[in-house]
Amino acid sequence: MSPLGAGVSPPFPPSGLSEEQAKEQIQEAVRRSPRLAGVDRSRWSLAALATAVCWLAGLSMGGVSRLLRRLKVRYRRGQAHLHSPDPEYDQKMQAVQRARLRARRRPGEVIFLYQDEFTYYRRASAAPAWHPQGGPGRYAEQGHGKNGKKRLIGALDAQDGRLFCWQRSDAKVGTLKRFYKAVQDAYPQAEVIYVAQDNWPVHFHQDVLQSLKGTKVKLLRLPTYAPWTNPIEKVWRFLKADVLHQHDFGDDWQGLRQEVTNWLAKWTGPSPALLRYVGLAPE
Repeated sequence: MSPLGAGVSPPFPPSGLSEEQAKEQIQEAVRRSPRLAGVDRSRWSLAALATAVCWLAGLSMGGVSRLLRRLKVRYRRGQAHLHSPDPEYDQKMQAVQRARLRARRRPGEVIFLYQDEFTYYRRASAAPAWHPQGGPGRYAEQGHGKNGKKRLIGALDAQDGRLFCWQRSDAKVGTLKRFYKAVQDAYPQAEVIYVAQDNWPVHFHQDVLQSLKGTKVKLLRLPTYAPWTNPIEKVWRFLKADVLHQHDFGDDWQGLRQEVTNWLAKWTGPSPALLRYVGLAPE
């Protein structure tokens, strides 16, 4: 029988905690291994959570499950993951979170952008597609001409989802310096523009850093070998899914470039939909 008596549930939020604090406590617990809480399991179970989190005691397993859903915790398939070897991972992510918090508190005055480059090619990439059963899958026509490539340089606004993107032949030092100047011009009212990016040497080239002295643009380093910390990577995935995989432009290189330009143009304004897609939409 429940220690509180049959049919009686513990008060919620539990004494001394707000609902938001209870949510943070539960989410922090499930992010960690059960073994750190003295539970000899590799994954949390409802019963184990009820044992490890004292204010869950007395709830039925169904009650624990319903409460977890209320607190935004779900039973989800795990993902294969390789941890970044960067010894400064936590410090870099803390700097990013501080800058994002400033941008949330002072919208329009403090801007936070995730920046990255992406290369696409004339030849279509093969990908899953609906096709009649039997025989080969849908062809990804390669065309007959020489392959071509273009570089995209993009910056995703973490607050409103707008995408500032250039399509160029390269992303060398000179191009990147001009891009940062254009980013600054795109936010004339901003006091500071934080740009979080990976550790590609061109991003922090001496000439690039020199060109940014005295400007609004402040570069932040993301952890090394940690693409999951840069949400704009999902924008490139979106572009591949919508335009580049299995495209039917063949040798029409100009047509493909224009199609990419048209796709990018859809996201030049505030876009809650793009924020949701990359995982930045507020809860």
